[in-house]
Amino acid sequence: MRVWPTVRALTLHALDWSGWAAFLPTLAILAITSHTFGWPTLSVDHEHMLITPEVRIWLTVIAELTSLSMFILSWRFIEHKTLRDMLLAHSYAMWRPLLVGLFMGASGIALVTLGMMASGCLRLAWGNVVISRHAALSVVGLVISSSLLGPITEETESRGYLFQNVFRGWGATIATIITALVFAARHLQNPNVSALGIINIALFSIGLTVGMLRLRSLWYTIGWHAAWNFCLVFILGLPTSGYSLAGFDIARASLFSSVSSGNEWLTGGGFGPEGSILASVVILLQIIIMWRIPVKAS
Repeated sequence: MRVWPTVRALTLHALDWSGWAAFLPTLAILAITSHTFGWPTLSVDHEHMLITPEVRIWLTVIAELTSLSMFILSWRFIEHKTLRDMLLAHSYAMWRPLLVGLFMGASGIALVTLGMMASGCLRLAWGNVVISRHAALSVVGLVISSSLLGPITEETESRGYLFQNVFRGWGATIATIITALVFAARHLQNPNVSALGIINIALFSIGLTVGMLRLRSLWYTIGWHAAWNFCLVFILGLPTSGYSLAGFDIARASLFSSVSSGNEWLTGGGFGPEGSILASVVILLQIIIMWRIPVKAS
């Protein structure tokens, strides 16, 4: 009883991480949309789909939907539990932890940004926001992927399914550690990954888990994750976990234009501020703050 829930959760993560869980649904959807709507467009010889940055964004959205469905259905029909057991209850009470998460995520990235500016390694200027009609679909898809569906999916997979399954058999401490290790490992394939970046991702996971346990709600972690990603990408124009607007050919879609320079341990380099020592300090501070909050009654 202690082992099998953990084995099932890790197996699902491995299946999801490999890409096979989303392969067939994505292939089916692309076959339908290509035949019916001409999207994605085909090569001149009509033998290959043209995978543009816009298509890559929406492929990510499809993959996230597939992953979310797989974990929720497994939770319901394999684990025989409800979303309330995952601390994902949908009710009026969800708004408080969600708003706390949004505030903590936004204030966290604000502190990191101010620290980078004070050290002289980041300059901000008002961005000349230009979103062409052609790029609008890419922007919408990236907002959904990075700041809405992505946070919901990642938190449901990690602090929802994985943490709760490990917690059942091994307790909160072991569950927190395993969740942090898996969460960090799943970012190893990201562009421009760094050792400090992976350490920080594990720290983020621990901080989010502490907040979830204190507030007894997965909505806290979803709010934090969504605010952090949105502020990094669409407010500051900085990379998040190695992914940037420029990588999707929509570089001028952020409120500010940011230029970072100097030591990579301060700027995070191509991985973004999540690879900065300043992010380490901020997330440790947030862990202390959340740890001091009295545990909400179930």
